[in-house]
Amino acid sequence: MRVRIEVERDSEAGEGAQSLFTWLSADPEVRAGAGLSPVRRAEAPGSMGPVLEAIEAVFDSGVQLASLVVAVASWRSTRPRRDRVHLTRGDVRVTVDSGDPEAVAGVLRALGEGDAPEAGSGGAPADRPSRRDQ
Repeated sequence: MRVRIEVERDSEAGEGAQSLFTWLSADPEVRAGAGLSPVRRAEAPGSMGPVLEAIEAVFDSGVQLASLVVAVASWRSTRPRRDRVHLTRGDVRVTVDSGDPEAVAGVLRALGEGDAPEAGSGGAPADRPSRRDQ
């Protein structure tokens, strides 16, 4: 199972993604269960090098996916400006917008089953449609 994790923020490009990558890399459950890879953008305006654009996580079980989503929600709760975090698996894209257990369960259902979470489940579809044209 492959999940792409992107951090949307208003400030410095890549800063949120780098912080999240460091957080996930330090989490023993995520580190033990998922292969994490930084996805870097080659050119960044005003930057002296490549910027971390996203994180790719590869794992083989739903338990590992759950650990990843919980770790993302935990990281997000520590941020002063609550950056939006998008997780994409195949053609399903959801936004982690809460660390509430129901919200985490909604995100897991969406990513695990390939369906968009229902309204009120806490896993908000990113930019309304949860499926992207590819």
